Amino acid sequence: MDEARQGTADKLIRNVFRYMDKNARDIMTHRKNIVAIDEEESLEDALHFMLETNYSRFPIYRESIDEIIGFMHLREAMTCYLKNNYRNVPVKELRSYIRPVDFIPESKNIDRLFKEMQAKKNHIVIVMDEYGQTSGLVTLEDILEEIVGNIMDEHDVEEELIIVLSASSYIASGMLELEKLGDLLHVTFDTEEYGTLNGFMIDKLERIPNEGEECIVVYKNYRFTVLEVNDNTIQRVKIEKLPMA
Repeated sequence: MDEARQGTADKLIRNVFRYMDKNARDIMTHRKNIVAIDEEESLEDALHFMLETNYSRFPIYRESIDEIIGFMHLREAMTCYLKNNYRNVPVKELRSYIRPVDFIPESKNIDRLFKEMQAKKNHIVIVMDEYGQTSGLVTLEDILEEIVGNIMDEHDVEEELIIVLSASSYIASGMLELEKLGDLLHVTFDTEEYGTLNGFMIDKLERIPNEGEECIVVYKNYRFTVLEVNDNTIQRVKIEKLPMA
């Protein structure tokens, strides 16, 4: 076996062992990042929203994200839309097209979860916290990515997570781990609720910015400016140290 293949095999083995120890909370999409649809939305509005994303399955909720009633597949939404008399119908009335969804605790081991999802042919589950509120969402793809998602092709170029512009200015990927960013900036972040810069920004803004929208967060003598939003994720952020007052 050549060195490249041996390296890939070694990474796969390490990922498998890490995967065995993880639970749903470790890999879920946090509730703040869930892309979901209000059941009161018309099918037409819901479909337009769906087509603006790169997702195919969308949780449907009643009143708030803490009351998810099922999910709808993009393909089935398009099928409904082609029937003209359905276009202005609220999503909640398309009951036969809203699929049931399973709810799991945050502590669910993802090895067991993977086997259960395969057996039931589920592609999506909702993660609940100890208070019965929506904590996040896990897809089958999320679990598979834990094993193979971080193994890069030998010709791939790893994304540069942070670019140093000067001693007090940086451009960072939204996927940059807060712990690493904190070490660089000598700043302490609360990493209980989120682990990435994207999660931190969304928490402080209390929403996901629109594409092309410039949003600013000031935190502990640093200014964080959103530069790029794509697929409901903050992709790039400019970080600047502010002068001492």
